[in-house]
Amino acid sequence: MPETIKRIRELLKRIIEEKKVTPDSYLLLVDDGSKDATWKIIEQEHQNDARVKGLKLSRNFGHQNALLAGLYHVEDADVTVSIDADLQNDIATIVTMLERYQQGNEVVLAVRNDRRTDSFLKKWTA
Repeated sequence: MPETIKRIRELLKRIIEEKKVTPDSYLLLVDDGSKDATWKIIEQEHQNDARVKGLKLSRNFGHQNALLAGLYHVEDADVTVSIDADLQNDIATIVTMLERYQQGNEVVLAVRNDRRTDSFLKKWTA
Protein backbone atom coordinates (compact mmCIF):
# COMPACT_ATOMS: atom_id res chain seq x y z
CA MET A 1 0.00 0.00 0.00
CA PRO A 2 2.72 2.58 0.76
CA GLU A 3 4.29 1.99 -2.67
CA THR A 4 0.90 2.38 -4.35
CA ILE A 5 0.24 5.67 -2.56
CA LYS A 6 3.74 6.94 -3.35
CA ARG A 7 3.47 6.19 -7.07
CA ILE A 8 -0.05 7.53 -7.50
CA ARG A 9 0.75 10.64 -5.45
CA GLU A 10 3.78 11.28 -7.72
CA LEU A 11 1.57 10.86 -10.79
CA LEU A 12 -1.06 13.17 -9.31
CA LYS A 13 1.58 15.81 -8.60
CA ARG A 14 2.84 15.57 -12.17
CA ILE A 15 -0.55 15.83 -13.83
CA ILE A 16 -1.46 18.77 -11.59
CA GLU A 17 1.77 20.52 -12.65
CA GLU A 18 0.97 19.73 -16.29
CA LYS A 19 -2.51 21.22 -15.73
CA LYS A 20 -4.23 17.98 -16.80
CA VAL A 21 -6.23 18.08 -13.56
CA THR A 22 -7.01 20.87 -11.10
CA PRO A 23 -4.88 21.55 -8.02
CA ASP A 24 -7.73 20.43 -5.74
CA SER A 25 -7.57 16.88 -7.15
CA TYR A 26 -6.97 14.14 -4.60
CA LEU A 27 -6.45 10.45 -4.03
CA LEU A 28 -9.27 8.59 -2.25
CA LEU A 29 -8.36 5.20 -0.81
CA VAL A 30 -11.09 2.78 0.24
CA ASP A 31 -10.33 0.36 3.05
CA ASP A 32 -12.76 -2.51 2.47
CA GLY A 33 -12.70 -3.89 6.01
CA SER A 34 -9.07 -5.01 5.91
CA LYS A 35 -7.62 -6.76 8.95
CA ASP A 36 -4.08 -5.46 8.43
CA ALA A 37 -2.61 -1.98 8.92
CA THR A 38 -4.22 -0.49 5.79
CA TRP A 39 -6.28 2.12 7.62
CA LYS A 40 -3.35 3.18 9.79
CA ILE A 41 -1.27 3.67 6.64
CA ILE A 42 -4.04 5.74 5.03
CA GLU A 43 -4.30 7.91 8.17
CA GLN A 44 -0.53 8.44 8.25
CA GLU A 45 -0.41 9.32 4.57
CA HIS A 46 -3.26 11.81 5.06
CA GLN A 47 -1.31 13.45 7.89
CA ASN A 48 1.64 13.86 5.50
CA ASP A 49 -0.41 14.98 2.51
CA ALA A 50 -4.01 16.29 2.66
CA ARG A 51 -4.51 15.16 -0.96
CA VAL A 52 -4.56 11.59 0.36
CA LYS A 53 -8.02 10.84 1.74
CA GLY A 54 -9.58 7.67 3.02
CA LEU A 55 -12.89 5.90 3.36
CA LYS A 56 -13.06 3.09 5.92
CA LEU A 57 -15.83 0.55 5.48
CA SER A 58 -17.10 -1.23 8.59
CA ARG A 59 -16.43 -4.67 7.11
CA ASN A 60 -15.48 -6.32 3.84
CA PHE A 61 -18.31 -5.66 1.40
CA GLY A 62 -16.43 -6.93 -1.67
CA HIS A 63 -14.53 -5.30 -4.48
CA GLN A 64 -17.45 -3.92 -6.48
CA ASN A 65 -19.28 -2.55 -3.43
CA ALA A 66 -16.07 -0.91 -2.18
CA LEU A 67 -15.61 0.69 -5.60
CA LEU A 68 -19.20 1.94 -5.58
CA ALA A 69 -18.82 3.32 -2.04
CA GLY A 70 -15.70 5.19 -3.16
CA LEU A 71 -17.47 6.63 -6.19
CA TYR A 72 -20.39 7.79 -4.03
CA HIS A 73 -17.93 9.35 -1.57
CA VAL A 74 -16.11 11.47 -4.16
CA GLU A 75 -16.71 15.16 -3.54
CA ASP A 76 -17.66 17.49 -6.40
CA ALA A 77 -15.49 16.05 -9.17
CA ASP A 78 -15.61 16.53 -12.92
CA VAL A 79 -13.90 13.19 -13.46
CA THR A 80 -13.18 10.15 -11.30
CA VAL A 81 -10.62 7.45 -12.08
CA SER A 82 -10.61 4.13 -10.25
CA ILE A 83 -7.70 1.71 -10.02
CA ASP A 84 -6.97 -1.30 -7.84
CA ALA A 85 -4.32 -0.75 -5.19
CA ASP A 86 -2.25 -3.81 -6.15
CA LEU A 87 -0.58 -1.93 -9.06
CA GLN A 88 -1.22 -4.82 -11.46
CA ASN A 89 -2.43 -2.18 -13.90
CA ASP A 90 -0.06 0.48 -15.21
CA ILE A 91 -0.95 3.77 -13.52
CA ALA A 92 0.40 5.67 -16.54
CA THR A 93 -2.84 4.59 -18.22
CA ILE A 94 -4.56 7.19 -16.06
CA VAL A 95 -3.02 9.94 -18.20
CA THR A 96 -4.36 8.34 -21.38
CA MET A 97 -7.77 7.92 -19.78
CA LEU A 98 -7.83 11.61 -18.82
CA GLU A 99 -6.87 12.59 -22.36
CA ARG A 100 -9.71 10.51 -23.76
CA TYR A 101 -12.11 12.11 -21.29
CA GLN A 102 -10.92 15.58 -22.31
CA GLN A 103 -11.52 14.60 -25.96
CA GLY A 104 -15.22 14.26 -25.10
CA ASN A 105 -15.64 10.66 -23.99
CA GLU A 106 -17.97 10.44 -20.99
CA VAL A 107 -16.80 6.96 -19.93
CA VAL A 108 -13.29 5.61 -20.49
CA LEU A 109 -12.40 2.01 -19.70
CA ALA A 110 -8.89 0.57 -19.70
CA VAL A 111 -8.48 -3.14 -20.35
CA ARG A 112 -5.27 -5.08 -19.76
CA ASN A 113 -4.15 -6.87 -22.88
CA ASP A 114 -1.18 -8.75 -21.41
CA ARG A 115 -2.06 -11.34 -18.80
CA ARG A 116 1.07 -13.51 -19.00
CA THR A 117 1.83 -12.99 -15.32
CA ASP A 118 -1.70 -13.88 -14.15
CA SER A 119 -2.49 -17.22 -12.54
CA PHE A 120 -4.90 -19.60 -14.27
CA LEU A 121 -7.72 -18.59 -11.88
CA LYS A 122 -7.09 -14.88 -12.44
CA LYS A 123 -7.11 -15.34 -16.23
CA TRP A 124 -10.27 -17.41 -16.07
CA THR A 125 -12.16 -14.89 -13.90
CA ALA A 126 -10.91 -11.89 -15.89
